Amino acid sequence: MDSVFAEVVITNPHGLHARPAAVMVERLKTIDAEVRIEAGQKTASAASIMSVLALGAGTGDTARVHSQGPQAQAALEAVVAILTEEE
Repeated sequence: MDSVFAEVVITNPHGLHARPAAVMVERLKTIDAEVRIEAGQKTASAASIMSVLALGAGTGDTARVHSQGPQAQAALEAVVAILTEEE
């Protein structure tokens, strides 16, 4: 099973709050991979909007993204794109 990792600084002006979290959850529904995001001391499943919101990650925070599964790379790229989107 493929597994990939990235560490990024969140540059999305909304941080990892409602709108970007909802977009992330929707996008990951079509990708065959499990994604976890770590911010500070918290870890969340990227497939759960409540879990992602509970991270409380904002612009300028560092996030560690772990993706595992047949489409791990595609899932990682999708999450990183949302975290670093500068609108």
